[in-house]
Formats: sequence, structure tokens, C-alpha cells
Amino acid sequence: MRMLKLSLVAVLMASAGAVVADDTTKKTDEKCTGVCATESTCCMTTAMAKLPKIEYQVGEEKLCCEESAKGMAKESGAKLVYLVGEDKYDSASKAFEGLVEHTEKFVSDFATPHSCSVSGTTSVAGQSMTCSVKAGEVAAKAKKAMDKIAISYKVGDKTCQCPVEAKSLAASSKSKTLFVVDETETECEMTARLNLAQAKYKAALLAVNADTSIKDGQ
Repeated sequence: MRMLKLSLVAVLMASAGAVVADDTTKKTDEKCTGVCATESTCCMTTAMAKLPKIEYQVGEEKLCCEESAKGMAKESGAKLVYLVGEDKYDSASKAFEGLVEHTEKFVSDFATPHSCSVSGTTSVAGQSMTCSVKAGEVAAKAKKAMDKIAISYKVGDKTCQCPVEAKSLAASSKSKTLFVVDETETECEMTARLNLAQAKYKAALLAVNADTSIKDGQ
């Protein structure tokens, strides 16, 4: 349970776009359109904040702090409900699993073109374009960047890219398997899936903004 609580705290910070900013990032950048050139821009903070997050509801009141929600639930006698998007959960563990699934879907949809027959536009990577061909190019660029991000496995002093090999190494050495995403290690597979989705999202953001000509198909 302690590990789960720690994971949830880290998740909420990451989902809220908890990025250390200097004075330049506090200023509104006119180019903040949902994609970012570097992790230090206000664009990245704004984009990361769009990722799914866990919220809490007690009666009709919605809160962003779990401890406050628990306190309110205890005082009022009302049930504490965990929220991820429109979905409701009755426990922190189920909410965390829901967060992982919602985040994976969000990231997948981000790099998938969605066309609107009414407006004649195609949305992809946080942008709305009038040219479906250009939208397809943006989607391909985002997916290419995302495909480069993967989970690796660390067992003792050995690392590998294959989960089957990792399982074999763990069995033979009687060591725990660590799931590694962008140098971040965890023993929890669900947390690793969340880290992977967030890392893919960040990679896609950086990739699609590398070419400023992609906006609106120009």
C-alpha cells in the first residue's frame, strides 16, 4: 500500500505537468499551441497538464487532494469516489488502473487523425488541419517518435529488452525485475505502463513541433 500511495503521488505530479520553470517559462508564449519545442517551455507544461488525472468526489464536492477528500468523507459520512475522466472507482488501486488505461488511450488518440465531415478539418497531435495529407504526415511523425520509446528490464546487474528473457533471469537469479522507462525504474508493471505512455506523449510533442510548418497544413 505504501508503494501504491507513493506511486499515486508521483503520478498526480506528473499528470499535472509538475515541471520546474524559470522566469522565462512563466510568461505566456504566443506559440503555445499544444506542441512544444523543448521541455522548458510553457507549451510542455500546458500539454502535460492535459493528461488524464485522478480526482476525488465526496457527495457533490470534487477535490484534487486525496487526503482532503478522505477527511471530508470521514466528517460527512459520505462515500469517497475516485474519478478518472467520466469513470468512477471505489478504491485507489482501481482508480490507478483506470488512470493507466485512460492515459494509454489518450496518448494513442493524440497521434491518430480524427476527421470531421462537418468542418472539413482533421485533428491530430493537438492541432486542427484543413489538409488531411498533412495531418497524416504529422501522425506518422508522432507515431515514429513514440515507437522509439519502450520498456526495458533490469534484473540484478543485467538488462534486456525482452519480458520473457527478464522473467527467466529473475527466476534463475531470484532477483526482482525492474521495469525501466527513460531511466526511471519501478517494480510495478502498472506504473511502468503509465511511465511509458507519458514518455511516448512527451516524445510525440517534441517530434511534431520540430517542423513549424505543420501547423494548419501550411
